Amino acid sequence: MSINKVMSIDAAMAHVPAGSRVMMGEFVGAGEPAKCIEWLLEHKIDKLTLIANTSGLRGDFLMGKLFAAGLIEEYIGTHGATSNEASDAYLSGQLKVKQFFPMGTWAEKVRAGGMGLGGALVPVGVGILDAPGLFPEMDEPKRTIEIKGKTYLVEEALTAEVTIIRGYRADPMGNVEFRYMAAQNQKDLAMAGKYTIVEVNEIVPVGAIPPERVGCPGPFVNAVVQSYSLEEQNTLYRNHWIKLGRLPKLPEGDGA
Repeated sequence: MSINKVMSIDAAMAHVPAGSRVMMGEFVGAGEPAKCIEWLLEHKIDKLTLIANTSGLRGDFLMGKLFAAGLIEEYIGTHGATSNEASDAYLSGQLKVKQFFPMGTWAEKVRAGGMGLGGALVPVGVGILDAPGLFPEMDEPKRTIEIKGKTYLVEEALTAEVTIIRGYRADPMGNVEFRYMAAQNQKDLAMAGKYTIVEVNEIVPVGAIPPERVGCPGPFVNAVVQSYSLEEQNTLYRNHWIKLGRLPKLPEGDGA
């Protein structure tokens, strides 16, 4: 029996109605699912709870546009100021951030969600992150537990209705290959979502991706959608880094 998870972006993103709890793979702009983000912006899908490592890259770029457009109601992550759009949304009271997590803690919460665990016991931040009044938006104080004389924070697992990740290549069965920074913890994110969409530069036949290069196995993916080509993606990022002054502008005729 053949399995084909390739579908249009409209069909895949129909699983993301307003008010959804969405996990998204990225790291300060790297590995963002550009086409899916553009779809959310075009269709004005709002009241989203976004679970992502960072709040994206500054300068009106992809994920940052979601905050600027007011589509994100709550953010759950490690850093809210990597994009000025997220900072502005938070400072204006438009964005709810109940608490921030150390990056390793956030990753463990996601992994626990993917593994079906209730949470993780984390010693990092004891006596600091549980200080009274530090996170006034929290419904209740952070819980602690003592095991063999050591105190741990009880960090609940993170899960989502939909996870959107970005890969380099995928086959119709949903096996995904990543490149460089896009690898991060996207398999864990895929596992922690009830419905997982992967956006890729290339869709290749089954067997084209060597088994050792599969970063996320097909059983954790529900939909495969076409992203920008790798060349188009590189141009998108290059032009933004030029805009930010981090790369020199190329001479006329060199494609910048």
